[in-house]
Amino acid sequence: MTSNDPRPLMIEIGRLMYDRFLTNSAGGNISCRVDNRIYITPRGSASKHRWQLREDMIIVLDNDLNPIEGDAAQVSREAQLHFACYREFPEINGVIHAHARYLSVFAAAGKPVLPTNEYTEKFGVVEVVPPLPSHSTEVAEAFVDKLRPRRETLQHNGLGLILARHGVAVVGRDLADAYDTLERLEWSACTMLLQDLLVG
Repeated sequence: MTSNDPRPLMIEIGRLMYDRFLTNSAGGNISCRVDNRIYITPRGSASKHRWQLREDMIIVLDNDLNPIEGDAAQVSREAQLHFACYREFPEINGVIHAHARYLSVFAAAGKPVLPTNEYTEKFGVVEVVPPLPSHSTEVAEAFVDKLRPRRETLQHNGLGLILARHGVAVVGRDLADAYDTLERLEWSACTMLLQDLLVG
C-alpha cells in the first residue's frame, strides 16, 4: 500500500454513509481515481457486508479498466456510471452513488433539490436524471450529459444529480470532495422537506 492508496478512506466513507443514513442496505457504491488507477467497491458492499469492507475487497483497475487487484467480475453492477464520469471528465476523481434518506424522497418524486443554505449555493439546482435501468449504459450516458453544461463548476467543487426512482450520484475532484457534496446535498433535501412543514 502506498501513501496515496485511497482504500482506507473508501472504507471510512462507506461506514460513514451507512451510519449517517446516506445510503442503505439496498445498495450504493464508491470509486475514485488516484495515480492512474481506478478503485471501486465490490457488489454487495451494502446488502452483504453492510459497508464493513476490508482493503482487499476493493477492486483496482487501470485507466483502460484492466484488473490490477481483486476480482473484476465483482465490480458493482452500477460501475458504468462511474467509468463514464472518469472517461468524460478528467476533473472528476471521485464518484459516489447512494440511497440517502432524504434525497431518496426527491428521487421517488422525480423532483430537483434546490440550494437551501449558503453552504449549498455552490451546487446550484440538483437536477433529475430520468428513470433508467440503474446498471445500464443509458443511465451512465444520461448522467454525463447532465453534467457537461456545468463542467466549469467541477473546477471548484463537486456536483450531484438525482437518479429518478433510484437515488443520487455525486462527483468530486477527489473522493473527499464527492463525500462532502453528498452530505451537503442530503442536508439541503432534509431542509427543503422540513421547511415545507414549517411554512405550509
